[in-house]
Amino acid sequence: MTTVRRWVIKNNSKLAIGVFFLTLILNNFFDFPRLWGQIPLSWVFTVLFIVAFNLHLFPQYWTKIWIPIKYGFKRPSKDNYTCKSDFILPFTGKWCVFEGGTTKELSWGWSELILRYAYLFVILDENDSNLKSHGSAVENNFCFGSNILAVGDGVIVKVSNKHSDDPSNKEEEATAYTGTADILGNHIIIRHNKNEYSCVGNLMQSSISVKVGDMVKQGDVIAKCGSSGYLSNGSCLYFLLQSGKSFNLSTSLPIAFTNIKAEDSAAYDFIYKTERVKRPTTEGNLAVAGNKTYIGRGLDVENMTM
Repeated sequence: MTTVRRWVIKNNSKLAIGVFFLTLILNNFFDFPRLWGQIPLSWVFTVLFIVAFNLHLFPQYWTKIWIPIKYGFKRPSKDNYTCKSDFILPFTGKWCVFEGGTTKELSWGWSELILRYAYLFVILDENDSNLKSHGSAVENNFCFGSNILAVGDGVIVKVSNKHSDDPSNKEEEATAYTGTADILGNHIIIRHNKNEYSCVGNLMQSSISVKVGDMVKQGDVIAKCGSSGYLSNGSCLYFLLQSGKSFNLSTSLPIAFTNIKAEDSAAYDFIYKTERVKRPTTEGNLAVAGNKTYIGRGLDVENMTM
């Protein structure tokens, strides 16, 4: 399917023209009725075919159609949506929120509903580095091989373990995976309750210790962090809470984590000072209500009870 998707991306206009003329020819053979007395019905068939074909190949389009219907054009936000379960962070120790949040300004990908409230977590040392020593080997990254946890009780509904962690093996362009679960690399999806599914991605190949149908408890180790995804370079953890099992037909949901510690990350600030690039905004990246915390870009976070 990836090969077909890439071919369609490169030949979409040629495909549209070809199908258009094909339906006109078929119209002559089968004498399809004419619409409004002037426009051949085959034109309508052509448009519908192209739309349906592209929806099949680029599933993110289905999301943009289905989510407004499901939610009545009212997108989930932290102001109108409350998690039904208590969730912890999907790791042990202190990690930095490198991308993500609950506002448009903090969001990793606000325009894509499935990425709107997604997060990218990394481990940084006091010198703002994500590497144990000089060099760029995947295994040299602090994140690589770190234990990844189930954020809540639930059942495993999807496991993907087909992607390599070796950057040299990633021959496919990221655009070929846009809107599909393959951009997550190796990943696990857990159903916690109706309409709440957690997803962890960019996992180390062959490190996944669960299978579809397994019941897990909050805090169980389910895999190790890797570098198998296509959303970033290097080792890090993708995480999101989504509304359904299917990555293609779901929207991400704003998540409040329970019993966590969160503080501004000095290492995150230092990265942008040393690289002399504009630092993304971190305004509004922390909102606490009781033992529930909404987090965003630029924070160091960790579970208080792990």
